[in-house]
Amino acid sequence: MKSEICTCKGLNSDCEKCFGSGFISVSDETPNKSTPKKVEKKKRKFESFLPENIDVLSRKEVEEIAVKIIGYLDTKSKKQMQILNSIPFNTKTFRRDFGSKFESLDVLEAEKQHLRNELLTVEQEILLKNYKSNFQFKHFLSDKDLDVTSNRQLKELIREYKKLKK
Repeated sequence: MKSEICTCKGLNSDCEKCFGSGFISVSDETPNKSTPKKVEKKKRKFESFLPENIDVLSRKEVEEIAVKIIGYLDTKSKKQMQILNSIPFNTKTFRRDFGSKFESLDVLEAEKQHLRNELLTVEQEILLKNYKSNFQFKHFLSDKDLDVTSNRQLKELIREYKKLKK
């Protein structure tokens, strides 16, 4: 016998299948049709800011692309912090109650990772051409990787951000 997550996910204390526990005992022989099928994460396609011929661009054009990417990174980071601040971490059910916000955080983090990869490409091009550059992020989370599954890391980031703002 193995257990699977009930369709009510433990939210219904009067559930006849799991009796409010959130788990159903299932035999190994028969598949359980009441459990939802696992949904594969769709591969997200993101807009690229880099032209195909980045090596022929002038210094000013390359810097403009870098500034644009950093601006988008800062915007995504600001949105992430707004979402983080709207989640009450002091409750016991915040993961369940605010699941959509955690999904949004995950999507934003994937977009930020894509932007960081493009910025890395731009920085490599700047180094190849021996340009001097001094790019800085304007938001606290722009250069930080968020682990959306780690409550501890999210809480620590909020604390650090609040200390920085004071």
